[in-house]
Amino acid sequence: MKKIYTVFLATLISSAGVALGQTQEQRIEALEKQLIELKGAKPDSLQQAAAQGLTFNFYGVMKYKSGGGSQKADPHRLVLIPSYKLSDTAKFVAELEFEHGGVKDGANDRFSGAVELEQMYIDVQINDYMTWRSLGVSLIPVGTVNEHHEPDLFYSANRPQIYKQLIPTTWMEMATGIHGDIPQIDGLSYNLLFSQGPQANAGNKARGTDTTDKWSLKNMRPDTGGKNFDDIATTLKLGYDRGGFAGSVSTYQSKLTNTDGDTSDMDLYVASAAYRFQEGSLKGLELIGDYAVWEFGTPANITDTAAGDITWDSQDGYRLEAAYHIPRGDNELVPFVRFEEFEAGGATINQKEYVTVGAMYKFGANWEIKASYMDLKDGANEIQVTVGLQF
Repeated sequence: MKKIYTVFLATLISSAGVALGQTQEQRIEALEKQLIELKGAKPDSLQQAAAQGLTFNFYGVMKYKSGGGSQKADPHRLVLIPSYKLSDTAKFVAELEFEHGGVKDGANDRFSGAVELEQMYIDVQINDYMTWRSLGVSLIPVGTVNEHHEPDLFYSANRPQIYKQLIPTTWMEMATGIHGDIPQIDGLSYNLLFSQGPQANAGNKARGTDTTDKWSLKNMRPDTGGKNFDDIATTLKLGYDRGGFAGSVSTYQSKLTNTDGDTSDMDLYVASAAYRFQEGSLKGLELIGDYAVWEFGTPANITDTAAGDITWDSQDGYRLEAAYHIPRGDNELVPFVRFEEFEAGGATINQKEYVTVGAMYKFGANWEIKASYMDLKDGANEIQVTVGLQF
């Protein structure tokens, strides 16, 4: 009814232009303007919600890869990020991810994906330098890619391998803490988070994390469904971002209790840095580095006694990357080369090396095409192509 009334009013105003001495062209322009405004009108409920502070962000990734004797295409991620301004000092944030096109619901189902709640919390500003993050689901603040993993924030088709096998991205837990800026030093920030600690089998025996042949850092992430909050982890991150430099040091301190009741400390230390030259002959060149190391206090207690013991007391690795930003009008071309080396666990610990080369072509701010070639030194090479978007 409201739209009908508005159309009627616009027509009436346009017709009245004759009496006001408007030309036919002026009357047509006025009517076109009214129609454009009507086309962009939102339902009352959405207008009210937006006025009260509701916003939606989104990112998504579609992938293709060829390697290892097969070719695959995958609608890997569709992520919705609603947020709502509850008051002048409080904001609600959530992140809901749909993976691989759908969730498997039967033996012959064509889908094999998941629906995940990756973030859900309320940020409450205490003062200009401190914000309390309420109890909820939060991303563990270590390194760079785990906290911020929109597809335009790394240049390869897939996330760096060190953020898949050594730092188990995406890594979210039930948590609470504080974060903010340190006023005495411009550009220095902090993040202190208390969360669920690692879990021997992540609440699911079928995942096999209590056996040395299947144990991995990725599988030790706990169940966020409230089944374990016995071991509490503490994460502290200090970040510095100024000029062309962005870097951080972070640590995750906790212990793991296996299903026999034995415990072991599990501590992670991460240093990350990136520098992008802002002027001179090197303008556009970006250098990136990450180093991460896990230290295990009592390795034999990480797995069950009957399943065999882990014998190594640490796992570490690093990433070195160079990228070059080439402006092309509103777009940007970013060729890159990356070298990664790290220790991966399982039945034994083994050294892995990856060399990845490729480029990202970014169309404005909202979408990009990325292509990369990844050379795993044991001969398992892949060609990867990704279409990513974020807005």
